[in-house]
Amino acid sequence: MKVPEVIRRPRDLRKEMKRKQTRIDTLRRFAQQLTAPPREVKVKSSPDPARFQALLAEAADEEQALEKLEEERVQAVTEAVLAFSALPDERMIRIMELRYLEERNWEEIAEEMWISESRMFKLHKAAVAALGSNEE
Repeated sequence: MKVPEVIRRPRDLRKEMKRKQTRIDTLRRFAQQLTAPPREVKVKSSPDPARFQALLAEAADEEQALEKLEEERVQAVTEAVLAFSALPDERMIRIMELRYLEERNWEEIAEEMWISESRMFKLHKAAVAALGSNEE
């Protein structure tokens, strides 16, 4: 796996999981609306149980896909942690963890580590270079 993939994969999977969860919530909300009591607006037909079941089945499929994504994310985080642990400096490791696993912004990282942003960027650049040299 290339260095950028190791670094970005946990974040990308987390974003995909958020999209799936939003879709699941939307499907369940639509299914719930199908079974909700009629409002003041007169509806020409009654709720369609087949549509309700289809929405619930689709939500269940999405939940299974979400579980698989969670497994992939855990694996990706493990790979990233192992890659980061090979770095020669504890500050490099912490910068990579904060940035790519905790998704902190640069300002927050520098503040938490009590270092200047320029020093943090130098450490980050060195960490990425070290990860690249550890590849193969």
